[in-house]
Amino acid sequence: MAEVFNNIRAECARKRIPLCELTSKAGIERKTFYNWEDKGDMPLSALNKFAEILNVTTDKLLGIDLNK
Repeated sequence: MAEVFNNIRAECARKRIPLCELTSKAGIERKTFYNWEDKGDMPLSALNKFAEILNVTTDKLLGIDLNK
């Protein structure tokens, strides 16, 4: 699950969206995001919100390559 958090951070960097802006747009406190990161777990609803905001698929955030 750590890959998901790395992928979210990478997409934020590519799109020049600070993590605090991403979490704010998703209606999630940064502290909550960090807690999920520490636990290595995140609700599916949050993953969907992040994907929507970043305009990517959840597969991309999960690190799934559908072209294989």
